Amino acid sequence: MKNFKYIYSIGVLSLLFTIWSCQEEEFEFGELSAPKINSVTANVASQGDPDYGTGNVFFDLQGEDIITYIVYTGDGRSETFRFDGNSQAMINYAAPGINTYTYTIIAVGIAGTTSSTTGEVTVFTDLDDTTKAIFGLLAGSTTADSSKVWKLDAGDEPGFYGVGPGGSNVPVNEGDLVFWWAPTSADFNEDCLFNDELTFHFNLENFTLSMSTDSMGDTWYHDDYTPGIPGGSDTAECIENMPPAISAAIVNANSELLPEFTTDKAIELGGDGFMGLYIGNAARRYEILSIDCNLVALRIFFFDDDENRENAWYLRFRAVEDATDCGITLPN
Repeated sequence: MKNFKYIYSIGVLSLLFTIWSCQEEEFEFGELSAPKINSVTANVASQGDPDYGTGNVFFDLQGEDIITYIVYTGDGRSETFRFDGNSQAMINYAAPGINTYTYTIIAVGIAGTTSSTTGEVTVFTDLDDTTKAIFGLLAGSTTADSSKVWKLDAGDEPGFYGVGPGGSNVPVNEGDLVFWWAPTSADFNEDCLFNDELTFHFNLENFTLSMSTDSMGDTWYHDDYTPGIPGGSDTAECIENMPPAISAAIVNANSELLPEFTTDKAIELGGDGFMGLYIGNAARRYEILSIDCNLVALRIFFFDDDENRENAWYLRFRAVEDATDCGITLPN
């Protein structure tokens, strides 16, 4: 029995010595240092290069102890790349025109250590071919600041102003969209509608389009909306008003019309903008049915929601200064 106790005591002492030995052992990883950024070069194509106008920027990062890096682009986005010291990170900036962005690059190293740097890059992004052509046709040019004046095409031909099918309807009257109501200027003689001058302005530096209106003192309001206008009644009428200058954009129309009847692009006006006649603040998107140097045919729904798209207004505007050939056409 005494021998057993002695052996038991030796075993306990050995176990305690082992635990004490483990507790005393220390592991050292060495000092952690943040990754080092030596340089960042933002490469942008110059005019004449094939990549000019694409909006692509190639970031060349050089440094040490970098595993990955994050590019905060300056337009609300970020992208992460692995670092190998050779390849460049490609970022595409989609906003059209010449724009300057403040970017930040964060380099990530061992155990999540980081370093960062910030810089600026100026990049030119061109418009797609169809949008660029429409800009040029509406404003006169896309190679310089330009302006072009349009008026409602109030001649003897019907269709300059009228009502036709909307929604899922397709043309059924030998290709004529405006066949429910299509007056001539003799049938509908309202000076306040016919004398409005709409001017589209193109700004080359920012590659933007805007529109101003000279209403010559008053504007034509549809009778569904005049009761809500100061001085308005329950009938369509001319009301004193000078619409403000507003921004304009070319957007996809997502049209249900057959391709031969539409460009599938639309003019979207900012603010409470409208063209010629007022049919409510919500209706600001004018589908471009056709456009050339002298004429632009548009349609807009009575109300800007999916439940009221059976009827549409149809408008046709003519350039004040006719041009037999302005050198701009829509791409096929």
